[in-house]
Amino acid sequence: MTLTPSPQAENPVTVNGRMFPTNRGGLCKKGWTSAELLTTPGRLTTPLIRRDGELRAAGWEEALALVAARLTAIRQEDGPDAVAVFGGGGLTNEKAYLLGKFARLALATSRIDYNGRFCMASAAAAGKRAFGVDRGMPFPVTDLDDADTILLLGSNVAATMPPFIGHLAGARAAGGLVVVDPRRSQTAQLTSDGGGLHLAPAPGTDLVVLLGLIHLVLAEGLADLDYLEARTSGFDAVRRSVSAWWPERVQEHTGVPVGQLREVARRLARGRGTYILTGRGSSSTSTGPTPRRPRSTSRSSSASSAAVARATGR
Repeated sequence: MTLTPSPQAENPVTVNGRMFPTNRGGLCKKGWTSAELLTTPGRLTTPLIRRDGELRAAGWEEALALVAARLTAIRQEDGPDAVAVFGGGGLTNEKAYLLGKFARLALATSRIDYNGRFCMASAAAAGKRAFGVDRGMPFPVTDLDDADTILLLGSNVAATMPPFIGHLAGARAAGGLVVVDPRRSQTAQLTSDGGGLHLAPAPGTDLVVLLGLIHLVLAEGLADLDYLEARTSGFDAVRRSVSAWWPERVQEHTGVPVGQLREVARRLARGRGTYILTGRGSSSTSTGPTPRRPRSTSRSSSASSAAVARATGR
């Protein structure tokens, strides 16, 4: 985004979008309203130090000196691991890097974590088992523009990241946007009018849907067996694990009609450009993550290779 000083306006700066391949000048709601934080009544504009039971304003030098003195005393008394550092997903890359250096070098503590541990660590473990890598988008978002089939699961990007929707236009035009969500979410509504399919499984049954899709890919001969033989391991175990999830049984457990399951499996397999995108909703489950990266993306040369590769992470 671009921030322009506007001292005469209600907010001291004006927010404008900036052209970039990912967002193409768009912003999410948090971006457009970010300047409002500068004038909100509850915003702290000075350090506070507790004196006689009350928080009172203090200067930056005094506050930083107090923090440094207390950290030094704690380390001397109880060792460096008596101090812990807790970051957050809202930090920029640069701030996260500096926070890590501060913890490991300045404080010499091994106790550093962040608020995404609960939802991201399980997905990272699944990604390592399935693909040999942690997380991270392995291609530019702009590659989605040329896709004719996109399966989106565990995310409502229309509400959480509106600029992203522009990259789904090609798949929607081809009738290939597939959204898996128990709700008729804003993203699911994008499948209307021929834009694709909305699979609405019962809550907590998304893994069964995926197992059923893998079963169909194998049963209907849609799998790229040469690809699997050359690039994956554990294929026989995958075949056995999905053998019990025939379409009628998947429908019984999830409520997703057999016809929709077959249509999705076949479309993924024949897609000119097929992508499977997953969000945190698919990893934060009571039984652990489905074998895909949250807020992640994975591309396949065929739907079968993508689906079966994911199953190896179970």
